[in-house]
Amino acid sequence: MKKVLTSALAVAMLAGCGTSSASNANQATQTNSSKSVSIASDTDINTMNSSIATDETSFSALDMCMAGLTKLNEDGTVAPDLAESWDVSDDGLTYTFHIQKDAKWSNGDDLTANDFVYGWNRLIDPDTASDYAFLIDKNADSNTINAKDWKAVDDKTFEVTLSAPCDYLLSLCSFASLFPLNEKYVEEQGDQYALSNDNMIYCGPYVMSSWTVGDSYTFTKNPDYWDQDGTKDIVDTVNFRLIQGQSAILDYEAGNLDYVKLSSEVIDDYASRDDIVNYLSGFAWYISMNMQNEYLSNKNVRQAIAYAIDTQSLCDSVLKDGSAPLTGIVSSKTGINADGKDYRDIAGSLVYPYDEDKAKDAYAKACKELGTDSISLDFLYEDSDVTKNVAAFVMNALEKAGFTLNAVCKPKKSRSEDMNNHDYDVAITRWGPDYSDPQTYMDIFTSTNASNSAQYNNPDFDAAVKKAETTDAADSEARWKDFATAEKILVQDDCAIVPLYQAGSTALQNKKLTGITHPPVGATNYNHMTLSE
Repeated sequence: MKKVLTSALAVAMLAGCGTSSASNANQATQTNSSKSVSIASDTDINTMNSSIATDETSFSALDMCMAGLTKLNEDGTVAPDLAESWDVSDDGLTYTFHIQKDAKWSNGDDLTANDFVYGWNRLIDPDTASDYAFLIDKNADSNTINAKDWKAVDDKTFEVTLSAPCDYLLSLCSFASLFPLNEKYVEEQGDQYALSNDNMIYCGPYVMSSWTVGDSYTFTKNPDYWDQDGTKDIVDTVNFRLIQGQSAILDYEAGNLDYVKLSSEVIDDYASRDDIVNYLSGFAWYISMNMQNEYLSNKNVRQAIAYAIDTQSLCDSVLKDGSAPLTGIVSSKTGINADGKDYRDIAGSLVYPYDEDKAKDAYAKACKELGTDSISLDFLYEDSDVTKNVAAFVMNALEKAGFTLNAVCKPKKSRSEDMNNHDYDVAITRWGPDYSDPQTYMDIFTSTNASNSAQYNNPDFDAAVKKAETTDAADSEARWKDFATAEKILVQDDCAIVPLYQAGSTALQNKKLTGITHPPVGATNYNHMTLSE
């Protein structure tokens, strides 16, 4: 903290002496021949253990130094990575992946098919307690990819057998939860595995060379990554610093950072800059309501919350970063069918329209039904600048409808833990798509899913999702109709969640820096950055 404050103070003093920030922008990076890039991160890594990671920051970090059978191009299409090729049986039930012959771990061990067998087995091991076990749990009634079994045919051949075809299996194979793990190494590390960069080995384009929790983490190029030719031009070092707000902007202007996200308060001040970038992600931000709460179990309470929030005004006047109102739980452009149609267009808008009068009426009805004069709720949100602004807007809207709210602001990790423990009333949270299909959002609200923090339980919703994943698994059109049915039950009929916005982002980016990608599916990717001379 002292280092951050000292740096910020020094830069502020320079700026106060009349130095032109525009002319000095990125001076340090531009004169740095070592090809290093510094990124401002507003949240810390929760874990580097791919079996238990659940957040975007951790996934972005894992993508830097680990790899999967496949990887995603910027447009979301699938490309080979640790698998040089694959074969699919005529019935679509057997995938045979051929592992890159030159693939190695950073300790020199050959990367083998057994590393995937072990990694997948560890994901579904009850002792791991992974929130993403549902992706492939062959011991469950159903799992995301209809996985039936997987095995190593030989050292370089990994075979996956399905109980039904899966349209998006190749896309999902790029996701961190399905990354390989070196059994011998992980078992030797025991409960210390991935707690620091000294307790990991790597198979991606970078290795993690340092990690200071709460401060920074750094990656350097991996000389053992199989695709040396494809990564020859990427920068040698990538440093992520835990810094945000005005301190981050000042460091960017001084040339100490190459990429920094802008908060809504300052976006207008930088709108005319030629080093500003904008993008829309697949992250769906919404209000989660604990269905076991005595008040929130009442539908009129939930409807009062839904009617009270003007999401268009939230995006236009608070966020101002290209975010768009969310019209269901599935974001736009995160599910595109063979005809190029977006699932969101097919399912339509399911949200309650903003209406202050209806919000107050629903609140009054709820109070009467519950036999109370007022409804008081704890309102949980994380301490990032953006989320604090969103929370202030939403809480003001709910208070106008009649609610009494107790603000509970916590670091992201603590907020996640509280939700996972069902220790909250109302919370602002998000879900990012793990693969290109509406199922990536739907699964988390089934009654048995570990990520169902709200403890939502509707047998009709479960049945519609299960039908999509089993009976209609081989029929893409029927699957999407099943999901549309389920989504309507969740968002409209039960009002179990309140969609807020699909996250956009605005950042300042060194004009000599290219290669940061923001795919509609998955986390922001920093492992192909290049710097021009």
